[in-house]
Amino acid sequence: MRILVTNDDGTEDKGLQELITSISDKHEIFVVAPDKRYSGFSGAVTFYKTISVEKYPLNLGEKESYKVSGTPADCIIIALDELIGPVDLVISGINDEPNLGDDIRFSATLGACREAAFSDVPAIALSLDYGSDKKYYQSVTGFLKILLDKWDSMKIPKEVYLNINCPNVPITKIKGALFVPTGRCRYRDRVQIVDGKSQQIYKIYGTKIEEKEEGTDSWAVDNNYIAITPLHRDQTDRATLSRLKKQKFSLYNY
Repeated sequence: MRILVTNDDGTEDKGLQELITSISDKHEIFVVAPDKRYSGFSGAVTFYKTISVEKYPLNLGEKESYKVSGTPADCIIIALDELIGPVDLVISGINDEPNLGDDIRFSATLGACREAAFSDVPAIALSLDYGSDKKYYQSVTGFLKILLDKWDSMKIPKEVYLNINCPNVPITKIKGALFVPTGRCRYRDRVQIVDGKSQQIYKIYGTKIEEKEEGTDSWAVDNNYIAITPLHRDQTDRATLSRLKKQKFSLYNY
């Protein structure tokens, strides 16, 4: 396949490099990635300043590689419309932190995939769970190779992107892969106040509230399963839409 690779941690990131190395022997890999870390930027696109692009060979088996002074979503737009052209698949990652539950709204790793879906290109986001100091990227890439071999038979619609989270353990300890919905991922004490000389300075972080719901993405990863969640470009709640269509409004009563 002709695959566009990006991430939200920059071209020097270990996860990105492990990803490229693992699949460049069987696929045409094109890399368009940001020049720095963009964690938490979601699908942000740069509108009010220019974006610079430079060729940046990584020499990891890729066909072409570029460094971009913009967000992961910027990278997808510039790659598809200018640098690379049509591709069969976008892969974003490997992120060195999980993207689970409600947290997916923040993720720039997923922001790149969402932008791909808006361009009618299927996409995969790859993330590795927290864990020991060692990062078991090989567990992610090992599963990815299996997934890509089955890709055509899976018939993923072009408007769908897969959010994949892998436990940070050796692949021999992974029990399997599960297709699961997202769970909740909530925090308490989300705003921390830092005293400044002339103003209060705030920092957003918080402490995670443990969720106990079984069968979700977080539950799967906690139990050493790879969690796969298909996400859709269209965020319309169709059940509510169908119900609300029955409502009648008279504008002449106001």
